[in-house]
Amino acid sequence: MVVGLATARLAAMDAAGVVQLLRRRLLALLLCLAAGVAGALALNSQTQRVYESKSQVFVNIPTSGNVQSSVQSVLLTNDLLPSYAQLTSSHVVVEKVKEALNLPESVDALRGRISAKVLAQKLILEIDVDDTDPVRARSIADATTLALESTVTGLQRDSAATSRVNIEVIDPASKGRQIAPRTRYNLVLGILLGLAAGLVLALVLESLDRSVKTGAQTEASTHAPVLGVVPRRLRSGAQLAVLGNDPVAETYRTLRTGVTFADPDNPPRVIMVTSASEGEGKTTTAVNLAIALAQSGERTALVDADLRHASVAKVLGIEGAVGVTSVVTRAVELSDALQVWQDGLVVLPSGPLPPNPSEIVGSQAMGRLLSDLQEHVDVIVIDSPPVIPVTDAVVMSTQVEGVILVVRAGRTQRAQAAEARRRLDTVQAPVIGSVLNGAKRSSAAGYYAAYHPTSGVRL
Repeated sequence: MVVGLATARLAAMDAAGVVQLLRRRLLALLLCLAAGVAGALALNSQTQRVYESKSQVFVNIPTSGNVQSSVQSVLLTNDLLPSYAQLTSSHVVVEKVKEALNLPESVDALRGRISAKVLAQKLILEIDVDDTDPVRARSIADATTLALESTVTGLQRDSAATSRVNIEVIDPASKGRQIAPRTRYNLVLGILLGLAAGLVLALVLESLDRSVKTGAQTEASTHAPVLGVVPRRLRSGAQLAVLGNDPVAETYRTLRTGVTFADPDNPPRVIMVTSASEGEGKTTTAVNLAIALAQSGERTALVDADLRHASVAKVLGIEGAVGVTSVVTRAVELSDALQVWQDGLVVLPSGPLPPNPSEIVGSQAMGRLLSDLQEHVDVIVIDSPPVIPVTDAVVMSTQVEGVILVVRAGRTQRAQAAEARRRLDTVQAPVIGSVLNGAKRSSAAGYYAAYHPTSGVRL
């Protein structure tokens, strides 16, 4: 059943989709290909070598000279040819071959390796002999020709000379040609079967794997446009990727542009970044987006509203003891809790983690904090908890102007992404887009090939 579904899926794919599938499942394809080649090599090594030798004889009945007699002789010879072909592997002929060459095999065993066929529309018999030794195959073929001629002559002792069938060798036995194992054939067949098996396995794995892996799957699961496809980073711990000049940094700048163009007439000023589950890269996305906005000249504030597992302060290397909870509980003023990280970017860490985070992020005091913060900056980026494990992000989404949903390639299940969007929709959260994080570089390149390099708008 799974194979049938996989085959149907393959039929529905275009060429680009098949290429992307093979890239994602390259290991499975290579393993099956290696198995096919190994199987072919094993078959070749374990199959006994067999050689074939062929000879040809001409069969005819002498004519008396007139046309009618010649025609009759040809017709008669043509009718007799199948009988002589059968006679070639008869017990009488094969026994003579065995005696002539002093072969150890039994007559019955030897008969199984000798055959003859009539060449189409010709008075010629082709004798085939198979043997494990090429020289002996040739010797048996020659001996068979002589034995057949001797047997036919003996059968015609009482016939008139003018009606006797003559057998003449026109092509002596050739040197034995290897017919088994068919090395090249087996190798090509092993490669083809390995590729076919690899393709089927790739389709089966793809059908069983329900995680999000591509931008198209992200859009389908979150029902939101993909604002950025962040490729997998080669170095671990490189969370401030936007500070560099590599392709990963460029994807965060593309994300910044996508946020700006989400509503060109009224771009969102308060943006919340969340994810379906933990470990999908929401904090990294929020931090890099905030830095990218600051780099573009926007006065930006980064707020850590993940009051369960706060990590913005750790990523930026700042003190996080005073922050959101401190301001909401009026322990400190907002201006005293803000920390300048670089020109154009201020950071409000989480502060002490409270026992009731969902009540704090959904409180009127949190709303006042955001309102006061908007008076000092152009854009606010909020890092919030994931949607499915806790309700904090859903509660807080009612106080923002835009929500970005982050999913991780190969980890976030499509059902999880869809459920996160459903929960946000229950409070009519303003979801402006999604981000595919940790995508394979080939997938990221393939996705952006259909997009304008700066606007992120599909052409």
